Amino acid sequence: MSETSFSLHAEQTLEGLLERMSEIDALADLDMDIIDGVLTLEFDNGGTVILNRQEAASQIWLASPEGPAHFGYDADQDEWLNDRTGETLTDTLNRVLSAGCGEPIGL
Repeated sequence: MSETSFSLHAEQTLEGLLERMSEIDALADLDMDIIDGVLTLEFDNGGTVILNRQEAASQIWLASPEGPAHFGYDADQDEWLNDRTGETLTDTLNRVLSAGCGEPIGL
C-alpha cells in the first residue's frame, strides 16, 4: 500500500470508528474527537484510549489501559490486525471500551 493510500485508508478507519462509537449510548458521555489524525477517548474514570496513524510503519497504533498495540492492514481479510496477536482492531476496541465503561460494547 502506498503512503498516500495508507494515510487515506487509516484516516477513513479512524473517522468510521469515531462515528460508530458516537452512536453507542454507553459511550455518549465520553469525550471523543479526532485532531490531526489522532482519535482520543477519555473515560470518566480517567482512562484514555488513543488511536493514531504511524505513517512510517503503515500501522494504526493503540494506546489504552491494556497497554500498546500495533495494527497493520491485511487487504486479504480487509481488517486491521494486531501484529503480535492477530486480533482485529475492532475486537480489541470492543474489549477495551467494554472494560472502560463497564458494559458490553460492540462496534
